[in-house]
Amino acid sequence: MKNKRSLITIFLVVFIDLLGFGLILPLLPYIAERFEASPLQIGLLTAVYSFFQLVASPILGRLSDRYGRKKLLIISQLGSAFGYLLLGLAGNLPLLFLSRIIDGITGGNISIAQAYIADVTTKKNRAQGMGLMGAAFGLGFIFGPAIGGALSKISYSTPAYFATAVSLLTVLTTIFFLKETVNTKAAIKSPRTKFSLDEFKRVLSLYPIGLLIVVFFLTNASFSTMQGTFALWTQETFNFAPVNNGWLFTYIGVLAVLFQLRLLPFVTKKFHEKTILLWSLVFMAIGMFLIPLSFSPDFLYVALFFMPLGQALAMPTVQAMATENVPPEEYGETLGVMQAAGSFGRIVGPIIGGEMFQVMGKDSAFYFAGAILIFTLVYLKYKLK
Repeated sequence: MKNKRSLITIFLVVFIDLLGFGLILPLLPYIAERFEASPLQIGLLTAVYSFFQLVASPILGRLSDRYGRKKLLIISQLGSAFGYLLLGLAGNLPLLFLSRIIDGITGGNISIAQAYIADVTTKKNRAQGMGLMGAAFGLGFIFGPAIGGALSKISYSTPAYFATAVSLLTVLTTIFFLKETVNTKAAIKSPRTKFSLDEFKRVLSLYPIGLLIVVFFLTNASFSTMQGTFALWTQETFNFAPVNNGWLFTYIGVLAVLFQLRLLPFVTKKFHEKTILLWSLVFMAIGMFLIPLSFSPDFLYVALFFMPLGQALAMPTVQAMATENVPPEEYGETLGVMQAAGSFGRIVGPIIGGEMFQVMGKDSAFYFAGAILIFTLVYLKYKLK
């Protein structure tokens, strides 16, 4: 890769950032239930984060094309720290929603980190670079939920305060160790980096970017349909507490890291990107259908094996493919639009999952999510050349 030191630095930045996110994610349903939130409101709590991430991702990505990746990362990381602090201080449901809105806006910085990786990799090894970022996600989910689950024994506010400190550490890491990859003087003068709604429309119309964005939306909608109700499902099915779900997320994180660091580099050398993407959808669909069939907590680990396997292959591949036909000065915008599509999927998914859980039973959301993946598989197979 062109710049291993830069990749290691952005890996650390993303890992620390996702550590804070991982601390909170498994606890949100329990925090919301403390304020007597319904399953639908819990789904909306997850969705509101994604809605504001949807709005912010393309904007932050485009601004990073014009004003630099480093500067925008620092601003967004400070916003995340404030969102976590507010979460810890929240004494009612409206403040809880406000904290997720703030964190959703600043959570759009994922597109900036992805654009940074595209800056320092070549088309040949970009999927591996994106996989390295995915491994940082996985590590965040290894340590984050485990620490969050342990800290929740003190209080549900304690993990939020710890996440605030972690986010501030991310700011310091970015300031002192991350090098800027954008020539901001040239970028500001360039008409290709101007912010415009017409530019977003143009990105959506390009092939295969438009197709990949649809696939990214459907995949995220499926996964978040499951994610929005998973903690409620384990609580009702196996009487799990936050610490039990924390270990499940840790298990998923360990597998995600192994698959992205070891398996992904191997398969990208052996198989075409389209083949990798199709098989990844198959693996995720298998995982979705097996979860409600889990007759014991032990078998649940078997079902969850397929989820990080599919995710580890799908996400880096889609992101790498999306940047292969655009110039470097449009990486942030392109990946921002893709992240917005993913956020839209994460808005729709939890709402549908929460409503299905409440109306149609605890298993229905998983079968619906699996059906979305099968549809995506068929759609991609016949549309992608």
